[in-house]
Amino acid sequence: MKHPSWFAAAILLWSLPGIGTALPDELSLMQSPVRVTATVNPVDEGGFSAQFAIHNGPLAQVVGTTMTGVPLQQAEDALRHQLTWRAPYLLVHSSCNINSVRRCEGNVIFKVAGSKVTRLGDFVDTDTAVLNKGRFYDSYDKLGEQIEFTVVLRDINDDLQVDDEATWAHNVDSWTTRANYITNATAAGGSTDTERERYFSSILNNAALARYCNHTDALEQLLSSVNLRLDLDHRRQLADTLSKVLPLEKPKLWRKAF
Repeated sequence: MKHPSWFAAAILLWSLPGIGTALPDELSLMQSPVRVTATVNPVDEGGFSAQFAIHNGPLAQVVGTTMTGVPLQQAEDALRHQLTWRAPYLLVHSSCNINSVRRCEGNVIFKVAGSKVTRLGDFVDTDTAVLNKGRFYDSYDKLGEQIEFTVVLRDINDDLQVDDEATWAHNVDSWTTRANYITNATAAGGSTDTERERYFSSILNNAALARYCNHTDALEQLLSSVNLRLDLDHRRQLADTLSKVLPLEKPKLWRKAF
């Protein structure tokens, strides 16, 4: 029997590497020191979405990710590269579709101790490595782009707690740069909208950092020096912003899980 030409072409395509290869329902990415699997689905934009499952006995914690520009047939290898083991911590990278309005590029940190797996926190990507010499580095993004500085945390009894002095020390150079600018600026903060915006942003960020780190003296000194230089609207905005900055608040209290 002579097969039609379309049938022969289909057989040829199916036999080519990576063409028509179905992925298993569940990919096994890691077995030790903790079992990690993933389920994968193609997305319309090209690439795939995946759900990591970090197993803890009969239960599993889930981390979502989306990878564009990666062929579905390369999903298993690509997803393995999203896992980093730095004993006793497992870092699971997460990213979302570029069209998403949600900020979700970052890492989820798990602590593995024997059969116990603890999800310590969900970190957004920054220019600083998320884990370095036993300290964890995150971004203060509770108020969006209005206020932003690096938060330093330590693992204390399986709970990430803010290290106020390490956080202050990590950001002190930026504080000093802004403080010098505030001191040397004109009474109105500048003659252009850009200068005035930079002036108020410098005050806002320094005040938020001092309040967050419980540097009360630095905060009071800053506020007393600029109080008469700000108009009523800016004083109200400053007070409103500071009311939302809670000293040593953990990022996981304001950030949704990935």
